[in-house]
Amino acid sequence: MSLLELPIGARARIVGLHGGPNSVRRIMAMGLRKGDEVEVLYKAVFGGPILVKNLSNGSQIAIGRGMAGKILVTPL
Repeated sequence: MSLLELPIGARARIVGLHGGPNSVRRIMAMGLRKGDEVEVLYKAVFGGPILVKNLSNGSQIAIGRGMAGKILVTPL
């Protein structure tokens, strides 16, 4: 399951990062790593970004839907 598929308010643990090396590097530069717990705070309508809170370090990150689809999670 990808981060993109989670509903608002859902919590999950990142289990993998899918994509090429540049995509993975960019996701990690945003502060998201395998093993982190995240919560979906907001999903913009009409294909806009997703606001995610990293519960491991308290940061909030807006992620485009294409990038969110590359973050593999398991719901908590």
